[in-house]
Amino acid sequence: RKSVKRRDFKSIEIDKEDGLKISYNKKELKKHLPHMIKEIYNQNKSIKIDSVDYKVEEIEKKKNEKDLSNPEELTNPTVLDFIRRCSTNKEAIEILEYLLKRKEISKENYDFYKKEIEKKEGLRNLIEMSGGGKKPGYYLKKYYYKIQNNKKEIKLPKNRNE
Repeated sequence: RKSVKRRDFKSIEIDKEDGLKISYNKKELKKHLPHMIKEIYNQNKSIKIDSVDYKVEEIEKKKNEKDLSNPEELTNPTVLDFIRRCSTNKEAIEILEYLLKRKEISKENYDFYKKEIEKKEGLRNLIEMSGGGKKPGYYLKKYYYKIQNNKKEIKLPKNRNE
C-alpha cells in the first residue's frame, strides 16, 4: 500500500440539522463543481431528501420488459406516435385532419393538438415531451433487434421465398 500524505487544505464545512459535518477541499470542488459551490454558498435550490425508493428501478425494468414483449405502440399507435414522425407543422396537421376524418380522434383532441402545434416551437416541444422523434428504423432498433439480442440467435431466411 502506498502511504498517503496528509495535507491541510482550506476546506468547506457543511453543517446539517442532525449534527453531521462534512469537510471538502474548497479548491478541488470549485475546480470540478463550480455550480455546486455557488449553490452551497448561496444556499439556493436546497432540497432535503428523506428517503430513496429503489422500487422505481424495478418498476422501470419490468415496464421495459413488458414493452418489448407486447408493444402497444406497434398494434395500436396513438396520435402522438404519428406526430412524432413529422418534421413540419404542415405534416402534423395533415395527420390530425386524417385521423379526425377517420374518427380516430375527437374534435376536442384535434383542436388541442392543432393549437399546440401552431405555437412557436410547438411541434418540436410536443415531440420532445412525448419521447422524441421517430426516425426511419425506430421500431427495428427499439423492438426487433432487442428481441433478437435477447434470444441470442438471429435467424434470417436465405431468400425472400422462405
